[in-house]
Amino acid sequence: MPHPDHEKNRETWDRMVDLHINHPEYKTREVIEGGSSLKSIELEALGDVTGKSLLHLQCQFGLDTLSWARKGAIVTGVDISERSIEAAREINGRAGLQAEFVQSDVLDLIGKIDKKFDIVLQSYGTHMWLADMKKLGEVVAHYLKPGGTYLMVDEHPLGWLCLFADEEDFDYFATEPYRTVNPTDYCEMDTHIEGEHVEWLHNLSNLFNGLIDAGLAIERFEEYPFGYYRLTPEWYREEGSNYWLPPGGRTKYPLLMKIQARKKD
Repeated sequence: MPHPDHEKNRETWDRMVDLHINHPEYKTREVIEGGSSLKSIELEALGDVTGKSLLHLQCQFGLDTLSWARKGAIVTGVDISERSIEAAREINGRAGLQAEFVQSDVLDLIGKIDKKFDIVLQSYGTHMWLADMKKLGEVVAHYLKPGGTYLMVDEHPLGWLCLFADEEDFDYFATEPYRTVNPTDYCEMDTHIEGEHVEWLHNLSNLFNGLIDAGLAIERFEEYPFGYYRLTPEWYREEGSNYWLPPGGRTKYPLLMKIQARKKD
């Protein structure tokens, strides 16, 4: 049974594809023409992926997935948005790459793909759209080969501090999701997307324990004082970086994190 709040998110993500696919914040043309949309954190974490099988969860319209294919990985991308998956398949064809794309809610994925992977990946704007970190851990463990690597590069829970003008509104231990009706688009900040976005603030305990309970061993955790998208028009990129900073520069609390884990042999 589809999660009702996931379905709300699916509907709004379907609506955003046409707005985002040719936006300069994305790199659709670069990927089609032989380039890459990948950033330094995930590249350094995974290293040489030649010949490795990679499952990219919540891949949107597949630019990072296809960039890993260009690096030599055997890739499968998954996303809840049917429109995003259609776009991913189209871009795949135009880029002349070999990738498989599957439309599914990540938490309902088990049984829809009949293979195991060397790498399971989530990158940039993913876990906050999922209601259940325990279930996510089960999905990751199910699809990883023994000894396989799981990598999440995503918004740090404390990064939500930037979303609240009054820090008293921030609840690190919140259990109910945050709901935004007709949210502002994160690329076109003057544009509102019709529908409702539902996001969950998962604290680090939930994130780690969901993986540990599923039998994964946490191998590396890193925190970064910069973000992965432009939260307000005043944010800027450091020279030579694909990451974003608020007007005051690097923050005194983390905006971004990397979790790297391994499935036990």
